Amino acid sequence: MNDAISWEDRMRWTTEEQTAIREHAAMLSISTQDYIRQSAASRALDWQRQRDASREMARRRGTSVEEILQQGMLTDDTA
Repeated sequence: MNDAISWEDRMRWTTEEQTAIREHAAMLSISTQDYIRQSAASRALDWQRQRDASREMARRRGTSVEEILQQGMLTDDTA
């Protein structure tokens, strides 16, 4: 990846998103690149924890996550 290309050019951000990212990164005293990396890592780790917790719940119940979702015992927030 070419470091001369700005993060705004590599990723398609709206003007509002760019402003929010810059402002929040500045408030946290970190670079925009670090802010984006940390935010992405945080979301990915949250997703992994949620996935692992769902799998563990299904394992304890002797079923699959898919079966639990079909039965409505867990809610899927993508719907």
